[in-house]
Amino acid sequence: MDATESRSGRLLGALLDFAFPPLCPGCDQYLDSEAPVCAVCRGKFDLYDFAFCVNCRLQVGIWPECPSCGNDLLPLFALGNYVDPLKQVVIEIKFRGILRPLDLLANSLVETFGDRIASRQADCLTPIPLHPTREYERGYNQASELAHVLSHRLDLPVADDLLVRTGKRRPQQMLPAARRAKNIRGVFEALDYDRGGRRILLVDDVVTSGETVREAARVLAQQGHCVVGVLAIAHGV
Repeated sequence: MDATESRSGRLLGALLDFAFPPLCPGCDQYLDSEAPVCAVCRGKFDLYDFAFCVNCRLQVGIWPECPSCGNDLLPLFALGNYVDPLKQVVIEIKFRGILRPLDLLANSLVETFGDRIASRQADCLTPIPLHPTREYERGYNQASELAHVLSHRLDLPVADDLLVRTGKRRPQQMLPAARRAKNIRGVFEALDYDRGGRRILLVDDVVTSGETVREAARVLAQQGHCVVGVLAIAHGV
């Protein structure tokens, strides 16, 4: 989606909001304020104030060490648990193009974890890519949209050119946990052959088993990069 299409989409959205008051993506009720998610749903979000280790999936209570992995911690900073109403908000973002909540969610994520994210000393944000066919059908990549919103909050550039998805597989959430590692193996390719050595924060909408971000980190490491953390809206099964 280019800049012209993006501006046109925002203008159309503003006109539709004027003619038809928007609905809350969490409960499908009319919004009575400018907030993109109603106060009732925001109050029901099961929010995290701790990170998780992507490698072992344990909570990280004593920062910055993992109780299992020690200094090999790969932290996941997720705003909240992947249950309703936050789950429904993510679904609306992911499949229905309701992107207005991204500002609210990104702000909350940075307010909670800003100092710990900064301590990772990242050089850039890299969104988890969709397969080109799936992105064309959807019209956008929700992880990329989130990364660009976070870019302004964290003062970090978005590196969309580091990672591409070359394999199209079944969606991870449709598979049991035991099959997810095999399903995602080999779907990514790192393209940044002449600029290795960057410290990267991966960005995705939801992290469940962690197999997708671990595979992305493995592929990027083969090109000399280091994934120092993962940012997501939600984490859960």
